[in-house]
Amino acid sequence: MAAWNTVMRAGSISCLTLAGWAVAAPAWALAVAGFSPQGEVTRVAQVSVRFDATAVPLGDAQARAPFTLRCTPKAAEGTGRWLNERQWVFDFKQALPPGTRCTAEVASGFRSPEGQPITGTLRYAFATGGPVVLRTWPGNEATIDEGQHVVVRFAGPVTRASLLANSWCELDGVGERLPVRWVGGEPRRTLLKARGIKAQAEEDPLDLAVLSCGRRLTPAARVRLVFGPDIATPNGVVSRRAQTRLFYVRDPFSLEFACQRENAQADCLPLRAMELRFSAPVARELALAIRLQPQSAGLGIAAQLFESDSVTSHVDAVRFAAPFPESARYRIALPPGFVDDAGRVPDNAASFPLAVATGPMPPLAKFAAAPFGVIERLAEPDGQVLLPVTLRRVEANLPLQSLAVGEVSTLSLQTDADIVRWLGRLQLFERWQIEREQAQPVARTPLPKPVKDEGKDWVQTRMVSLLQGLGAARQLSLPPAKAGEKRPFEVVGIPLPPGFHVLEIASPALGQALLDPAHGAGRKMYVRTSALVTNLGVHFKRGRDNALVWVTTLDTGRPVADATVQVSDCSGKALATASTDKDGLAHFDTALPEAPACANIREGSRSYFVSARATGADGVADLAFVWSHWDRGIESWRFNLPTSDRRQPD
Repeated sequence: MAAWNTVMRAGSISCLTLAGWAVAAPAWALAVAGFSPQGEVTRVAQVSVRFDATAVPLGDAQARAPFTLRCTPKAAEGTGRWLNERQWVFDFKQALPPGTRCTAEVASGFRSPEGQPITGTLRYAFATGGPVVLRTWPGNEATIDEGQHVVVRFAGPVTRASLLANSWCELDGVGERLPVRWVGGEPRRTLLKARGIKAQAEEDPLDLAVLSCGRRLTPAARVRLVFGPDIATPNGVVSRRAQTRLFYVRDPFSLEFACQRENAQADCLPLRAMELRFSAPVARELALAIRLQPQSAGLGIAAQLFESDSVTSHVDAVRFAAPFPESARYRIALPPGFVDDAGRVPDNAASFPLAVATGPMPPLAKFAAAPFGVIERLAEPDGQVLLPVTLRRVEANLPLQSLAVGEVSTLSLQTDADIVRWLGRLQLFERWQIEREQAQPVARTPLPKPVKDEGKDWVQTRMVSLLQGLGAARQLSLPPAKAGEKRPFEVVGIPLPPGFHVLEIASPALGQALLDPAHGAGRKMYVRTSALVTNLGVHFKRGRDNALVWVTTLDTGRPVADATVQVSDCSGKALATASTDKDGLAHFDTALPEAPACANIREGSRSYFVSARATGADGVADLAFVWSHWDRGIESWRFNLPTSDRRQPD
């Protein structure tokens, strides 16, 4: 023990001991840390081997392969390569098909750079298993026809006998499996060529199968094409699990007639086209042979194609162009042999010739412009200003004592703030519907209750009056029609004095025809507009440091002197006033305040309201106005002029 302690203190014995241990111990072994794939794998495109130590010199890409691969039924073609000093891969030229078995054995004589052989497991095996469906045409969940042929691409060759014995169709409503049928010969070649896979089919004919279900499928049903277990490759390897593709059989071939109507119970409107729609494509020539035949004597009306179908070989609909006579009766006749692209006869063919009819012209009350228009008060020689309104089949008698049937109410406004407020209100009520909380503050009639599918928070604007019972409004009566008759189709002129007017027509006849009956028998429909009767033209130019307004007459175009001009913001608040000089110019020598954003004008845009008032040579007080955003036709981009709204010069 004393000698051992002495040697340790000297420090020499430890070196001798370590050196002796290195010589006596076994050399480091080279082993496989990971091999992939192993066992049964559906698709194999690469083999990867990872070692636990350096297997080849770093950077030697041409080092020999550590394993030898052997596959059946045919040799594995590919290329091996080292990714680094510890990992080697073999890339197959093509993914191995089903039924392939491979073994990998350590290459004889392989040594690491230190001369060590591979130890541990020296042989590995893997297989690709049974047949697998790679793709079908049509694809999964596609819509198919009743006699659909399905092209099936397998990952490798399969035997026809095993495929037919272990595949079937499952059809909704049928409590048994339907056998599949092999489609070969010319139908197969034609179908594959149409799918663009004819060349592939000839190269690997056993990889592709064309199948169909053993009976004609039921329209509008679901069908599953099942590839069960035990489908075999030519070398006897079978699939272990089922694969399924789901399809939807298309609806029956049927024809649908459509036209616009006053309501669901009315006949077709004479002013709108009739349509015949097909649930499946129909050859162009057959579709154009359809006729709309008058039930009385007369020539049939030929079907027309929609513009989008002008160059197609098959179409989905035809139309018969309007107008048609009122209260006329027709029959839609199909040509002989009328079928769809799959040769199917319409399931409602017994309904043809189909009887259709037009009704009377619908009620109508329509202003020439809405929600705003300008009328030149001196355009007519006698100076009488008339606002045109088109009427048809509305009430004949228009009583004066109330805003009842067909009566016109008019409101004359003077101040800029009032005009701006009403212009915004009319723009809001020009929409189809608005929120009830928006309508409630300005409605002059009770809001109708929601019915059926209408949103409880919304109301149709045509069912709400803005003027009824308003103290400032006056009532005008339209000229009466003949007693006991509905008003004919005519344009009636409503006399208006100079100024800005809001007008509204209330008609139960329109309400009965166009509003939901669930709203009750007394339902009315309101039609409204506003009109400016004037002989003044107002032109506005705003600059960064100043502004200019030019006032002229509409009849002669001459400048108007001594006109009072006011610039207001979009809420009606006055920003600046001035008078025009002898040239009709009103100068604003300082910059105008920035206009606020207002929701009532183009959904929040910033805009100025500029008005002018003057007494004409005929002694009539005139009013006119312009919004600064009225630039249709004179936009700066039309003249290639740069503009800026920034306060700072740019």
